[in-house]
Amino acid sequence: MVATEEKTKQGQRCKTGFWWTALAVQVVFVCLVALRAGGALIDNDAAKVFTHMAAMWEAKSLVVPDWSYITTMELDCTTLLALPFYGLTGNPVLSFWCGNVILLGLWAALLAFLVRRLDGGPARGALAALLVLLPYELNTTAYWNMLFLNAAQYAFKVMLPLLLIALLLAPARPRRRDWVLLGVYLAGCALTAFSSGIYVAACGLAPVLALWCFGWLKNKNNADLYRLACLGGSVAATLLGVGLQKGLGIQTSLSSMKLNSLETFRDNAANCLIGFFRLFGAVPEESTPVFSAAGISCLLRAGLAGGLLALALWCTFRALTGTLPEPLAPGKYLLTVFWWNLAVLLLTDTRYGDPYFEYRYHLMGAVPLLVLAAYFAPTLVRQPVRLHRAGVAAGTLGLAALVLAVDTGAVGSIWKADGTIGKNGAEREICGLVNTLDVQDVIVADGSGTAEICGALDPTRRYITLMDTELQGQLLNTWDGRLTDTDGVSYTTPAAVVCRADPGVEGLPDYLADQCVEVGRASGYLVLRTTGAPLVDGAVGLPYGSEAVDYPNSAWYTYTGTVDSGRCLHTDPAGGEVLRSAGLTLHTAADITLVCDTQNASGTVGKVRLWQGETLLAEAAMPAGEAAVTLQAPAGEGYCLTLEMNSGIAADVYRVEFKAAE
Repeated sequence: MVATEEKTKQGQRCKTGFWWTALAVQVVFVCLVALRAGGALIDNDAAKVFTHMAAMWEAKSLVVPDWSYITTMELDCTTLLALPFYGLTGNPVLSFWCGNVILLGLWAALLAFLVRRLDGGPARGALAALLVLLPYELNTTAYWNMLFLNAAQYAFKVMLPLLLIALLLAPARPRRRDWVLLGVYLAGCALTAFSSGIYVAACGLAPVLALWCFGWLKNKNNADLYRLACLGGSVAATLLGVGLQKGLGIQTSLSSMKLNSLETFRDNAANCLIGFFRLFGAVPEESTPVFSAAGISCLLRAGLAGGLLALALWCTFRALTGTLPEPLAPGKYLLTVFWWNLAVLLLTDTRYGDPYFEYRYHLMGAVPLLVLAAYFAPTLVRQPVRLHRAGVAAGTLGLAALVLAVDTGAVGSIWKADGTIGKNGAEREICGLVNTLDVQDVIVADGSGTAEICGALDPTRRYITLMDTELQGQLLNTWDGRLTDTDGVSYTTPAAVVCRADPGVEGLPDYLADQCVEVGRASGYLVLRTTGAPLVDGAVGLPYGSEAVDYPNSAWYTYTGTVDSGRCLHTDPAGGEVLRSAGLTLHTAADITLVCDTQNASGTVGKVRLWQGETLLAEAAMPAGEAAVTLQAPAGEGYCLTLEMNSGIAADVYRVEFKAAE
């Protein structure tokens, strides 16, 4: 008997050692691959977070003044882990890599802790971590990127519900460690609500809390102080985070999710199921031979995704019929998160970005299923049936094949067959050419995210996008940057200009193309340098910042006469209204100055008027010669500046300047 027990313990130790060794190898592999690839894996979204993190360090604040947010404040991701490393290295790519190494350790620790709270052993914890940390797909919004690569935007979002489950499964008399973890959890709830709103609370925390409350009503759960702190604290911390964001006046542009209509429900439901398989890279983008390496890899991934869905259905059926094995009972929390999240995705139309489905939303439910699979699999060994043991052996071999296929696919996505590395080759070439120029500003005439990626690779310069907008011409724009970077007044020295080789400089505004000199070419791009200030256009008026400038041909301005390559308006001598501004917004009281020059005239040659709607607020005479006429206006919207010239007078109108009143 003693010998048998010792043999059993030895076998358990061997099994535990095997799975933890496999996990350690996988973590090292992922770290080395990401480090070796360097800045070759930066996607558009990650690049925005990189530059945002650098701005946080420069501002010495998590809330950067004058920042334009896209969807979130980008705090509930690797940003906070990377921030100290950026302060030490000044290298955002290396900083986020260091942050993600820490993140991988946190993932492994959390999953091992959760499985232990589910009454599973160390081997199950290692297996769960291995399943979760596999790089199933590499893409901007894919599994690897979202959970533990680049900014890992979904890592902490998915981790919080798992941590909550572990906290609720604490022993009847929680230890000091449990209270400390509760504090960490509540801080995470407040942070993610502050950064991303109620998404995590609504899709991840709510099902866990609802299931626990249901068990409490059935007298199966004990509502002690610790559990009540988990429940009430989750709600309070979420409200605190949301309230703090609103109190600070921070505006994030969260995508508006809408309920499916009769027309969209069927397609959304079908794509929702397909999206679950896409999450694991099981659906190839193009026709793939079944018995090729890529085909077999897809089949292995499809087997995993299908197996997870089958496991969810089996566990749900057994739970509803009261026949779920007792050791698996705590797994109902994991199962509930999956079904709750799936219900949300079925009811809402989530195709506003991806033409089929925003499948990253499956992460909230898919990761708990992976943990459930690791938690469930060893129970087969307990059954004294050879078939079950054979199934476990086959599953282990299948998992080994899956790991090999997934890791090989990740390497192949980075080191490609044509000899290129990653996806940032063109941006690295652009930065190399720009580094040979004596410029600080780089204007990128491309809306694909090139400016953001270059800004992440080269944080010493300011990269800004010149975007072609409908009916407004080409304007400076930012999706995740300083709003004042879109003010033309801040571009006072020669700058580099990057544009597609086709159509080349012909695709640039005339005022910019006329002063550009080609410097070099980089993978389909032209790199140019202006001979003077680029005279670029941004937002009209003074919607933010302390200074701004508009030109006579700025967006929505109208004029009579001609505008030269220096953006100077040469008015028609017929007189009358020769210039009318766009609808102007002033975020603060400001001085509005029109700069003009009238030759061969004397006295008063016209009037400058400021309107708000149909109401004339102020006017001033325009004197002959070089003149700068200033009108004052309080903060507000709907302002309009006009210039009326006397008959027979021609003038050169240079610009309209805005300056916040002191």
